[in-house]
Amino acid sequence: MATEEMGKLLNQIGQLVAKTLGKVPDDVFVFIQAADQMSGGAIFENLPEQVIYHDFGHDVHDTILELWDAAPADKKWSMLLYDIKDGRFDVEFIYTDDLEDEWDSLDYRQDALRARYGDKPVIYPPMYDGDWHEITENDLSGDANPAT
Repeated sequence: MATEEMGKLLNQIGQLVAKTLGKVPDDVFVFIQAADQMSGGAIFENLPEQVIYHDFGHDVHDTILELWDAAPADKKWSMLLYDIKDGRFDVEFIYTDDLEDEWDSLDYRQDALRARYGDKPVIYPPMYDGDWHEITENDLSGDANPAT
């Protein structure tokens, strides 16, 4: 029963991504992290010259938590790599025992993006100055100074 419910929830995540993007997603990667009562992640849309970050709303977070809760106790996952391409989705579950760092480390997301898109720039929403920009390693390392 858990497998059937999880399949429906995975499909629902794809539908919610389409709703978030306002179109049928194609060549989209969704990076998801989850734990008991916690979820996070982002949608990354691959375009010819760049990858665009999209945040997802509460409905996606709620569905992620339902998916995590639906997993059997001995198969609780920490990360979900969700790829949408050519009208289909493919998922990879990553379990806590397979992690080298804390489950919420940004390194996992950066590694997944690099594996899919190489050095293609990833465009994130405004942080401090109101302009869209490419995020750098300094932005992620905590060395960035928003006042400059």
